[in-house]
Amino acid sequence: MALPLAGKIIIPILVLAVIGGMVALIVVIVNDQNDSANTTLPPPSTTPLTTPSTSSTPSTEGTTSSATPDTTTEGPIAKETLYQVGVGIADMTGPCVEVNFMGYAEIGQSGRGLHTRQFSRAFLFVQGDTRIVLVTADVLAIGIGVRREVVKNLQELYGDMYSLRNVILTGTHTHSAPGGHLVDLLLDITILGFSRETYNAYVAGITRSIVRAHENIVPARLFFGQTRVSGVQKNRSPFSYENNPAEERERYDGNTDAVLTQVRIEREDGSVHGALTWFPLHATSMNMTNRLISADNLGYAAVRLEKELNAMYQSRRPIVAGFFPANLGDVSPNTQEARCEFSDKICDNQFVLCDRMERCFAGGPGKDMFESTQIIGTAVFEAALEVLSRDGTELKGDLAVMHQFINVPEEVVPKYDPVNRRFITNEPVRGCKPALGYSFASGTTDGANVFNITQGTLTGVPELDGLLGAIMSPTVEDIECHAPKPILLATARANSTIPWHTQIVSATVIWLGGFAVAGVPGEPTTMSGRRIRDVLGDVMRARGYQPRVEVMGLTNEYIHYISTFEEYQVQRYEAASTLYGPHTLEILLNKFAELTAAAIDGGVVDPGPEPEDHRENASSLLPPVILDATPIGRKFGDVLISPPTIVRVGDVVSVAFVAANPRNDIRQESSHADVERYEEGEWFTVATDADWETRFHWERISSIFGTSRVRYEWHVPAGTRPGTYRIVYRGAWRSIAGFITQFTGATDTFIVQS
Repeated sequence: MALPLAGKIIIPILVLAVIGGMVALIVVIVNDQNDSANTTLPPPSTTPLTTPSTSSTPSTEGTTSSATPDTTTEGPIAKETLYQVGVGIADMTGPCVEVNFMGYAEIGQSGRGLHTRQFSRAFLFVQGDTRIVLVTADVLAIGIGVRREVVKNLQELYGDMYSLRNVILTGTHTHSAPGGHLVDLLLDITILGFSRETYNAYVAGITRSIVRAHENIVPARLFFGQTRVSGVQKNRSPFSYENNPAEERERYDGNTDAVLTQVRIEREDGSVHGALTWFPLHATSMNMTNRLISADNLGYAAVRLEKELNAMYQSRRPIVAGFFPANLGDVSPNTQEARCEFSDKICDNQFVLCDRMERCFAGGPGKDMFESTQIIGTAVFEAALEVLSRDGTELKGDLAVMHQFINVPEEVVPKYDPVNRRFITNEPVRGCKPALGYSFASGTTDGANVFNITQGTLTGVPELDGLLGAIMSPTVEDIECHAPKPILLATARANSTIPWHTQIVSATVIWLGGFAVAGVPGEPTTMSGRRIRDVLGDVMRARGYQPRVEVMGLTNEYIHYISTFEEYQVQRYEAASTLYGPHTLEILLNKFAELTAAAIDGGVVDPGPEPEDHRENASSLLPPVILDATPIGRKFGDVLISPPTIVRVGDVVSVAFVAANPRNDIRQESSHADVERYEEGEWFTVATDADWETRFHWERISSIFGTSRVRYEWHVPAGTRPGTYRIVYRGAWRSIAGFITQFTGATDTFIVQS
C-alpha cells in the first residue's frame, strides 16, 4: 500500500532522528531510564597460541588450522593441480562530493573530495565447467541490487557463464565512501535515499574489474599461508565477549583474532599473479569527521602490496592484491581508549558515559586519522608481504562455489552447543522477522552518537515505543522472538513501497582445493567467526581434510551484525543490530555446514527463494547538480592560490582553482588533479588523486550562483626527484541547459629540491 505524502515526509525525518540522535525527546527519555543431544562431529584441535607479533607459524587463534607448520597432503586428493585464474582491478570511485558516506549514519557526513580512490579487485577461478568470481570492493558493503546489475552486464558479454550463484561480491567495509546503493530503505535513508550516481559508478567499476579478470586468465597454482599481526586491533565490546562460555573463551588467547590468512596465486613460472588476504578489522581508522573518500586501512594495505609486487615482478599486467574483512564485528583499529571529546575522560557508552552533547569515541594509534590509517595499513601490508615471501602449502583438488538464498525468519534449525561443539538436533531454534534493538541507536566507540544513548539497554521506553508504533509496531510474536532485545525499530512491520530490511539473504561457501571460505552477509563478531570456523572445520575433518577455514564478512548483502546467542543477551550495539533474533548465527552455522559438505562431496543445493527486486521503487531526496558558474572576471580552471617557487621533500604544496562540481564527471580510471614533472620537453604524471600523498578538496562557494573552488594538496614524499613540477586540475562544468563542458587549469611551475 502506498504511503500518503505526509507519511513519506514523517518517516524519513523520524528515522533519521533515531539513527542520528537528533530528537531531544528521545534523548531525555532514554537517558532517564538510565541434556540430551546428538553429537555431529569431533571437536577441532585446541592447541594454545604462544607466538607474539608477526610469525610464520600458522595458529589456532580464530582458525581451525594446526599450530604446527602445515605440510600435510590435502585429504583424499593429493595431486598437483593447475587451475586457470584471472585477476583484474578497476577504479570504482563514486561521486566524491554532496553524497553522504555510508557507515557512521552521520547525516552531515557528505563528501567533499578525495583522499584515495575506490577500487574493485576481482579474482576469477576456473576449473572445467566451474567458475568462481570473488570481488573485494572499497565500499562499506555490496547489496543484491548492485550484484544483479553486474551479473546482467556479464551475461550480456558472456552468456550464462556468470550468475548470482557464482559471482560473489564483498566490501572492505570502509566507512568513507558514498552510499545510497543498497536499496533497502534503512540502509539508504541516512544518504537521503537511493543515489543513482553511486549505484552506476559501483556497477561500472565492479563489472570492469571482472571483465579484466576474465581477459587475464592464466594457468596458476594456489598456496595457503597464515601469520599473526599484533598491535592493530582491539575488541570494542569486551563486556559482550565475556558473556560467552568460559570453556569456549579458554581455547583462545585473546578476545580478537590476530591471524592473517592468505591465498597466493602463482603463475607457472613462479611469479605472483595475485593474492587474496583475509584479516578481521574494521575499516574505521578514518573517523566520522572525515569528508574525503578513503579506502581506509585495508585499502592502504592493498595499494602498498600491489606497488611492491608490481615493482618486484615488472609484470606486463597488474598484479592484484585483494584484502577481505574476516570476523570484524567487534574489532576496532582504534587502539587507544575511548574518551569523551571535550572532558577527555575514559568512556564506553554503557557504564561510563560522557555529558550530553559530548561524544565518546576512540582513536589512535597515530596523532590523527590519516596517520592512524597509515600505521594500521602498513602493519597489515607488512604481514601480507611476509606470508607472500614463504612457500606456503599448495592447495590441490576441486574448486566449488555453493550459494543459497535463505528466508531467515522461516528457518528452523538445531541449536548449537559451543562448549561441546555440536548441534543439538532435538532442540530446534528459529529466526525472527528483522528488527533493531534500542542499543542500535547508541553507535559504537568507533563512531558514537552525540547524545550517548546507552549500550546494553534491555528495557524499552513506553513513550518512545508509542511514538514509533505509529510507523512500525512489533507484534507479540516479534517481541517474544527477539527477547531479550527491546525492539526499537520493527523494520519488518513498516508499511512502505520497499522493505526497510530484507528477509532473504545469501549464504555462500567457496571451496578452493582444500580451503573453505564462508561468505557471511554481514559483520560476524570475533566469537561468531570462531564458531563458523569450528563448524566448517569439523565438516572438513570428517571428510579427511586438514581444516583450513576462513570467514569472509560483508558478502553479497548487508544484514548489519551477527552476534553469538550469549552476546545477544547483553544487547550492546552489535547484538542490538543482529536483525533476525538471538539464533541468527545458529541459522548460518547450519547452512554453512550444509553448503561445505555439498562443496566437498560434489553435491547440488537448491538455489532458494530469490529476493524481490525493488530498484525501480527506490526514491531519493538527493538534489542534482543544477549549474556551475564562475566569479565575475574569472574562468573555470583559473589558479586562485599558486604554489611556492621552491619546495622541499616533506613540504605540503597547496594550490586552489576556480572549480566546477566533480559530480559532473567522476573520472573513473582518470584523475581530477595531477602532479606533473617536466623532463626532456614533456610533462610526466608523478601523482594523481588516487595517491596517498595527495588530497583533493572541493568547496561550494555559493549554491545560488553555482560557484565553487578546488584545493589540491601534495605532501611531497621522500624519494621525490628534484626537478620542475606543476599541478594540473581537470574539471567539467554544467550549464543551466545541462550541457557538460570539459576544462583544464594548470599552476605555474615550481622547483622541488632534495
